[in-house]
Amino acid sequence: MTIRRTTLIAAATVLALSAVAACNDDTSAPSAAGGPVAQSANASGTPSAATPTATPTPTATPTPTATPTPTAPPSPAGAPVDASGAFDPAVALANPDRTPYAATLNMKTTATANGQGTVMTATGRTNVNTPGHEGRTETRMTLGGSDEPILWMESVNTGNGIFMRDKTKPGSTWGPTGDSEDATDDNGAGLYAKALVDAGPAARKGMEQKSGVPAFHLGARLTAAQIKAIDPEEHRNMTEKGVAAKDYDVWIDRAGRIVAQTQSMKIPKDGTTVTSVITVTYSDFGPRETFTVPTTGAS
Repeated sequence: MTIRRTTLIAAATVLALSAVAACNDDTSAPSAAGGPVAQSANASGTPSAATPTATPTPTATPTPTATPTPTAPPSPAGAPVDASGAFDPAVALANPDRTPYAATLNMKTTATANGQGTVMTATGRTNVNTPGHEGRTETRMTLGGSDEPILWMESVNTGNGIFMRDKTKPGSTWGPTGDSEDATDDNGAGLYAKALVDAGPAARKGMEQKSGVPAFHLGARLTAAQIKAIDPEEHRNMTEKGVAAKDYDVWIDRAGRIVAQTQSMKIPKDGTTVTSVITVTYSDFGPRETFTVPTTGAS
């Protein structure tokens, strides 16, 4: 199964929409056997044709991967700051710090319609600016305000392979699900941030504290036509689902790193409108980390 940052958010929305439809139709919720697991978050958020796969069959224990050499934490170099600590986001984005680093990821996706809804969360630790985008995350999905997960997956990306297990099943085993090269780069939100800078002064919301660091807030409503120039695949998905625009906000630090992002849109479905909101934050920046191969077949 290909694990992509874009696919994560798209698949999260697809599951959420399916669950909302299930609520409205009084039918069963989506199966928890398999599903997307976060590696990191990208910009795309319109549902695609992604479908959760079955829990992979355990195989022999893979050969442990080489341990990446830790790097020093990235310095907050980049755009110069004035006496108040403010910086120009265009300068920060034009000169991003590409030093590898690790960050804590928190993502929340909600989808609501007619008083019914789902919540999907992804939490964990992930490397940024590394070839394999290594990390370890857990993804949970609940339905209708219940605390009982209908999906609960754990994923480890070692840099040479991606492994998953289904935590809704006691004693579930780890299984390989793809290559780390299937994980895309971390530039998706950066492309949207640049588009927001180009959107004009109204999109520049100013300096704010976000995830404990000074960050510049950019935000605007982007039409499908504007998104076509940024992300053609997302434009196609929006057009197919009848989505005319989405609200997008992103916070960057002076080194051009994405600190947080939020996107929201209204999706017509089965005679109603589903409101989808996705929030992502990165925090606790530090040196690149090592994520080891789980023992395949072990819980």
